[in-house]
Amino acid sequence: MENTDDVCSKDKISDGTQSEPHVNSDEMNVNVEEIKDIFNKVSKLAQEVGQWSESTVQLFFMEVLRNVAAAKQFFVCQLLFIPLLVLFIFSLCVCTGIVLYSITLNILIGVGGFLLAMMLVLVGLLYWQKRLIRFFGFKETVSQLKEGIDVISKASKSFD
Repeated sequence: MENTDDVCSKDKISDGTQSEPHVNSDEMNVNVEEIKDIFNKVSKLAQEVGQWSESTVQLFFMEVLRNVAAAKQFFVCQLLFIPLLVLFIFSLCVCTGIVLYSITLNILIGVGGFLLAMMLVLVGLLYWQKRLIRFFGFKETVSQLKEGIDVISKASKSFD
């Protein structure tokens, strides 16, 4: 391989001198700078997407913990509600008998106070259950995912 000619391109054999390139160095530098700029933008976008996805996962797990805590409290309220409901129905039956008996003795005010107290307890439990139901779900995670999708779609459109 001592006497091989330098190859400048696939089709031509060169005599050792290189010809003038078709693109001048200024245009080549501009193209390289544009490529570097695009690469930097893509790298920055990838880093931001990574940070966003990490915060979204953290938000998801925080909402899971909140849902578990609300489910525990909801379960306790259900455990309290069922026996109180049974007692309330039972007390209504007892009160019906007592009211019928007490029409002449005025024990009605005492029974009315007992019924009012039981109803207040049941209303309080119902209110607490409705309050706890609001904590179920992943509303913040879904809204952050939608926001992230919007940001990514806007960023991809800006590269076009």
